[in-house]
Amino acid sequence: MKTLSSAELKIDDFDDELQFTVSRETGWIEVVLASGAVAAFGVYGFIQQSVLLLFGCAVGIGALLINWALGPTTMFRISAQSVVATGNLQRWSASDVRIPAEEVKSIGWSSGGENRSGGIYVWHGPSGLKSTCVLPGISHKKAQSITDAIKARFPQFVIRGGSVVALSFGSGN
Repeated sequence: MKTLSSAELKIDDFDDELQFTVSRETGWIEVVLASGAVAAFGVYGFIQQSVLLLFGCAVGIGALLINWALGPTTMFRISAQSVVATGNLQRWSASDVRIPAEEVKSIGWSSGGENRSGGIYVWHGPSGLKSTCVLPGISHKKAQSITDAIKARFPQFVIRGGSVVALSFGSGN
């Protein structure tokens, strides 16, 4: 286990699609800090006999367990027909996303904002205002290599540049 967390990106070019696989390795500092914070709040909540703190501790334990159960890998596939993301999307509710290509308005990196993680996002829907993170936790540098590969292989998709974060409205371009 490394000291700090890291993410490895693998790009595969198949006949009709591009596949991006991100494998994350959590560093021991993150494990110790997260576990220690949850344990400290649990002990403090028990000493103070605070049901609210104990409930928050239980939610934190649940979040750690769900993230562990989802695994360290996220796979993002893009073809002329659809955009598909599977694996650890850093969400509680779903481990896969499928968006038909005709609904995709643009693809690009976003820093997240408003309780959302940074990564590769797909803007879709009738107006293109709905955004879905399909590859969370990707740095801007790695996102650039992903968007360059998409632009070269599938020029029909609009690629967004960087991301502007508006303090009152989240992120957008």
